[in-house]
Amino acid sequence: MSGAKETPRQKMIGMMYLVYTALLAMNVSKDILGAFDTVNTGVQETNITLMQQIAQKYTTFEEQYNLDKEKVGPYWEEAQQLREKTNEIINYIEAMKWDLVSRIEEKDYATAVNDGLLKTPDTTQYNGRLLYNINTSKIKSRDNYNKPTEYMMGNPEGNGRAFELSEKIREYRHEIVKLTGFEHIHEIGLVTDSVYGSRDYVLQQTGVHESAVAKLPVEGEYYGGRIDYAPDAADALQKGWEYNNFHHTVLIADVTLLNKLISEIETAELNTVSQLAQAVHADDYTFDEVGAKVFAESNYILSGQTYRAQAMVTAWQNTQTTARIRLDGGPEKEYSSDGQGVINLDYNVGIGTHKYTGVIKMRNPKTNELEDYTFENSFTVAPPAVSVSATKMNVVYAGIDNPIAIGGGVGGEISATATGATLNRTGNGTYNLRVNGNPSEVVVHVSSQGSSLGNMKFRVKELPKPTAKIDNVGADGKVTKSALLAANMVRAEMKDFDFEGVKYDVVGYTVKYRTKAGTTKEEKVSGSKFNETLKGVFNSANVGDIYVFTAIRVKGNDNKEKVLDTQIAVEIK
Repeated sequence: MSGAKETPRQKMIGMMYLVYTALLAMNVSKDILGAFDTVNTGVQETNITLMQQIAQKYTTFEEQYNLDKEKVGPYWEEAQQLREKTNEIINYIEAMKWDLVSRIEEKDYATAVNDGLLKTPDTTQYNGRLLYNINTSKIKSRDNYNKPTEYMMGNPEGNGRAFELSEKIREYRHEIVKLTGFEHIHEIGLVTDSVYGSRDYVLQQTGVHESAVAKLPVEGEYYGGRIDYAPDAADALQKGWEYNNFHHTVLIADVTLLNKLISEIETAELNTVSQLAQAVHADDYTFDEVGAKVFAESNYILSGQTYRAQAMVTAWQNTQTTARIRLDGGPEKEYSSDGQGVINLDYNVGIGTHKYTGVIKMRNPKTNELEDYTFENSFTVAPPAVSVSATKMNVVYAGIDNPIAIGGGVGGEISATATGATLNRTGNGTYNLRVNGNPSEVVVHVSSQGSSLGNMKFRVKELPKPTAKIDNVGADGKVTKSALLAANMVRAEMKDFDFEGVKYDVVGYTVKYRTKAGTTKEEKVSGSKFNETLKGVFNSANVGDIYVFTAIRVKGNDNKEKVLDTQIAVEIK
């Protein structure tokens, strides 16, 4: 071929190749190698995240399968085949990646772990999937391109691992195409061929004769393979995926590219398993079950109150929904939806049990025909009644707002008063009760339209005392000097008390301690924070010194000052 006449295009390629070879002969800058480290680390982290997302997707898919094996079974089996094929190719690439690095670095697995070349002590398993987490910054030969080229392209070129890799990617892509459908063929990626697409697309892009297209491997209606764009080219390999990605590339670039291929494969798997999961319900209604339902505010009301309910086809919104409804077998009445597929019902009837039946018409999304969905429900209208209850406990507390609920009456017209306390309405049937003075009990009286509906007594209790606490002190009472000074105060907190908003402030306490001379001293503190004298004492404390916080005084919502029964013993450690 040395005497052959070269075309202008061949001369240009040859010149570019010489320049490229000269550049590779120089030392690759540390900045470029560092950039590869950053990119590779990011890609590996992305791969782990994708693995976790894929695992969750399979878990959710399996839950669907366990609920309805007959319906989900065919799709679940395809998902299992997908997982098996993906594990196979990812394990192949991970093993190749480690084999490439270990050969050139001349290190076995154990040595690589000890040297930090491998970030994990063991090869991590992700649902049967290998992961060699290589720290590329530890690769000494990361700018070497001769040995990686021999490994990937072969020596002489043409029989290296890159050619086997491209064929496996082609086979995997074909499996993905079969699962997703040929309409998604250009969304998958993972193209290792020089041309890939429909027959017309191949002819248009290459200009080759139809006979050349006919020789290419066929995937459905698409062709994939290598076509020599220039029949008189000096080296056909220069147009291949293997040559463009692995010829005279440095080791760190090869590792990064292999990790990127894994990322593309995982993305294809995630998209495919998601599509399979969605295909299970592709022909269903919006939700798994469709039926007419009635949602009532209450199926038990008092005389004079209005019964309200909503009838709808669950999980469906339809602006043209209509319903025909009969109450207690009476005449049929037509209702229209509110624009959200909801039928609002209002009945104001006498005491007793009432039943209604109805039919909702809704358009079937498959047939576009109106279909009937029947429903029925009943409700009871009861005579006046009343109930009064404390929403927290069977007692009320002095000094705070105690929430209570009062229900019943005719038409919802309730009047409530209290003896020994004040009632403030907070909502529909809800009140805050605050005790006046110091009674032992209070009574709530309820009436409706001038008639007494009953009353209820509540015992009155004082607010329970809080628990004193010093931050940073351990359960054994020990704390470092610096941590004690950082706490800087004694706090009071309520434990196991159902009421919200109850708060106590520490207003004073006494600290007893023994001096170095052996005498016992005490310091009285006003407020909650340590005073300057106490800070000085703690600042000069030694390990083993003990301080006792006693006579702790607090004031709560009831504005009463109380002395806590407990004390806090603190030992410097």
